[in-house]
Amino acid sequence: MAEQNERNFQFRLRSSHRAPEYQTSNLVVEFLADSGLWEPQQLSITMTGFRLYLISLLLCQHFYLVANANERQIPLQQVDADFEVTTSSDWIVSSVVGDFRIRIEQLVPGESAQPSTDSIAFLEKRMKLCPISRNLPDSVIKNIHLSALA
Repeated sequence: MAEQNERNFQFRLRSSHRAPEYQTSNLVVEFLADSGLWEPQQLSITMTGFRLYLISLLLCQHFYLVANANERQIPLQQVDADFEVTTSSDWIVSSVVGDFRIRIEQLVPGESAQPSTDSIAFLEKRMKLCPISRNLPDSVIKNIHLSALA
């Protein structure tokens, strides 16, 4: 059962990646506002510091995913993510849950465009090395999951 005074922050991310470098070409981050509507996020110095911190946590995971996919020569086409951070009533992070899904480009017609289970496990493990995540206290529940889109 959730604490009565918990705060939940939900984000979603979508990025596109184009050949030949497969670097991020389009990136959209949205925040679920109290109104129930998803609002695009444009980073600026007027944004609240805590929201900037949470977005940086999400973007660090994304950066590590893209960088390590490129290192492994996995041709990312798209990344989708749902990201939720729960805090206590006094803004102390208690859990971080990220569900990342990737689609890779089919380079050879007729061949599967699915990354191997080993590649997914490698990328997921490397994402958890993001320095922002690693600097969270050990008491914070961190659950980052990666899967492939069909």
